[in-house]
Amino acid sequence: MNNLNTRKWSTPLIIGSGLVVAISGVLMFFGVHNPIQLAHEWVGMVFAIAIGLHVLNHWGGIKKYFAQPMALSLVGSVALVSSAFIFLSLTDAGASPMMNIVMSIESSPVDEVAPLLNETPQSVVTRMQAAGLKVEDSADTIVEIANANDREPRALMKLLFSQKSS
Repeated sequence: MNNLNTRKWSTPLIIGSGLVVAISGVLMFFGVHNPIQLAHEWVGMVFAIAIGLHVLNHWGGIKKYFAQPMALSLVGSVALVSSAFIFLSLTDAGASPMMNIVMSIESSPVDEVAPLLNETPQSVVTRMQAAGLKVEDSADTIVEIANANDREPRALMKLLFSQKSS
């Protein structure tokens, strides 16, 4: 296991990427997602690889450390709580009501979204077209329009709900 000598750079890489993941995670917890989430995800992958290399370099010490009951209980507790959050996020029980509303609006046709904006379907279509989007029909859903324009549905929602005409 000691053939792979990454000691000089795996620890600094763990520290650097760990700081980025920690800071971006805190920002995301408080609602700042874009572009933080993308950095969080990619730097998180670097962090995971660096941890793997670090474990390879320190395997002997890690085995001794985890022979201690306290270390096993702490890691086991974190793993259990994390698993519960992951499981909840995969089920409807973990979905926030607001997210369910947003997803429902995104999967609705413009004809049904327009009244939420106090607009006609045609004015919503015109507004999206003025923003450079191709919109075939007001019967298309927000998701369909987003996919047809290589955009995220959330970007269209932001356009529709933050730039309403008076």
